[in-house]
Amino acid sequence: MAETKDQAGSRREQLNAGVWVFLMLGVLTFGEYLVGAIAPPWGQALLLVAAFKAFFVIVYYMNVGRLFSADDEGH
Repeated sequence: MAETKDQAGSRREQLNAGVWVFLMLGVLTFGEYLVGAIAPPWGQALLLVAAFKAFFVIVYYMNVGRLFSADDEGH
C-alpha cells in the first residue's frame, strides 16, 4: 500500500515533533539535575517540571490521543 503525499507529510511532521519533544525533555532533565544538585530545597519546582515532562511523554510517545481519535485506519 503506497502512502499519499498527505500521509507522508503527516508522518514527517510527527517525526519532527517527536524529535523536538525528545530534545526538550533532555534539556529539562539536565536543568532538573542542575537545580537538584545546586538548590535541593526547590523540590516543588522540580515536581512541577517532572509533571510537565510526564505530560509530553504521555501525549507524544505513548500516543494516548489515538485512543480517542475518530479516524478509522481500517484495523
